[in-house]
Amino acid sequence: MNTQKKCGCGRSPTGFCVGWHSLNDADYAKAKSDYEFEQYQKRAESLWFKDGSCTSGKSSA
Repeated sequence: MNTQKKCGCGRSPTGFCVGWHSLNDADYAKAKSDYEFEQYQKRAESLWFKDGSCTSGKSSA
């Protein structure tokens, strides 16, 4: 069984340790920004390209 440790530093975006406690402030800010952008992209893709199209929801082919 593979269990993750809870985050004690408060930097983890998931609540579980992802190693961000060892980053300096600049690297942490970059990691957080990158993570938030990836999450935004995932949400946008699921909204805009659901069922194959960003306009009609259906493929034109």
